[in-house]
Amino acid sequence: MSDRKITIKSGNEEFTLNVTEEEYQRYYRPWWSQRKREQRNREAMEQNGYTEESYEAWRDNASEEVGIPDMELSGMDELVEKKLLLGVLADAMDSLLPEERELAMKVFGEEMSVYEYARVKGGNRRTLDFRKNKVM
Repeated sequence: MSDRKITIKSGNEEFTLNVTEEEYQRYYRPWWSQRKREQRNREAMEQNGYTEESYEAWRDNASEEVGIPDMELSGMDELVEKKLLLGVLADAMDSLLPEERELAMKVFGEEMSVYEYARVKGGNRRTLDFRKNKVM
């Protein structure tokens, strides 16, 4: 068995995992199948005289027929707004010191109380509460 490397990107972080060939195949097989289906559909439609733009329209309509509704315009506005807010939040988190970032992730992200976090870290609750207020 040979080992393969999988690189997973999440935000600003990048992880590399060493996996066996079987795990690699099992992870990528559904993605490869979907890409191959799309390629065959595109080739078949091009043989019938359709263009790339009409293929995109056909794919969108096909997804609606399967039960995946097209997003409404107001829904798209909400998604864009959320994406912008998440970008601002990511920039703010990047500007924090590592200790402050960990405190913010635990207290606000995982909804752990400052008291519980102080017990886990072995620090003073009042000091950590002051840092939490400073981060806000």
